[in-house]
Amino acid sequence: MPRPFSFFSRKKTTTVPFKDLYEDWFNTLTNTLLPLLRQSLSSPSPTLLPFRRDLLLQHFLSHYDFLDLAASNDVSQMLFPSWRNSLEIPFLFLGDLHPYLFTNLLRSFIDAANNEKDAEKNGFNYPAEGSLLETFEYSLDKPWPVLMAWTNPSENLMLRIEQIECGLRLMVPPLVSRVKKVQAAFVGRVAEKWAAYEGKKMALEEAVKVEMEEMLGVFVDANRLRRSVLIEIVNATDVYQGALFLEGLAQFLIGFKDRALLGEFERCKIPINGVHWGL
Repeated sequence: MPRPFSFFSRKKTTTVPFKDLYEDWFNTLTNTLLPLLRQSLSSPSPTLLPFRRDLLLQHFLSHYDFLDLAASNDVSQMLFPSWRNSLEIPFLFLGDLHPYLFTNLLRSFIDAANNEKDAEKNGFNYPAEGSLLETFEYSLDKPWPVLMAWTNPSENLMLRIEQIECGLRLMVPPLVSRVKKVQAAFVGRVAEKWAAYEGKKMALEEAVKVEMEEMLGVFVDANRLRRSVLIEIVNATDVYQGALFLEGLAQFLIGFKDRALLGEFERCKIPINGVHWGL
């Protein structure tokens, strides 16, 4: 199925389709960088952990560099990513993961660790049969700093998370507003020129080209925001927390490819109303 407005791409090119580039990027994440990070997280010596954490961070950032480059050729391909499956679509904002997801994921790690600790402290968290053995076996290959990374987070970390979230609340709505203005202008431009042009396609082409130029700016700014949030989170956390956050983000992406989960999702008849990003 052709992409929306694909015949209006800014340049004609024979370069590799972004879907193939994304597959290569995803395979490197899954088969190389994530195993290396997990190896360091399981090692009693953290010598290579900062380096491998930074490798994974740079890999995520390179994804947005590739997106920007591909969008300069055809932003419609990026805004309507055909390589994303139905499980991923609800989490997308302007073509890729919503930046809110990054901070929500970070908070989920902190909340899970500390809610479990509070439950155990109050005597409400009685382990199920076999779970003590499973916990012990899991602990054998995890150094203590990794196991306790999210327990009792520092005040500085929590303050930085709040600041990042505050920044997102200030920056995401203007992006949404810009998209709405571009769409409204597009409709108005087509309506204005439709009667003036005998060749209706010419009127549509002109309007779409202007819209794609404007949407490219919005898309690049959205990617800049995604990069910024990832960098700020890693800078705000210590080496173990940053590594665990990136591991969790990688695993989140990998989970979208789970065939059983995807099949169950696609068989579900209940509309998904729980995720709302404003678009």
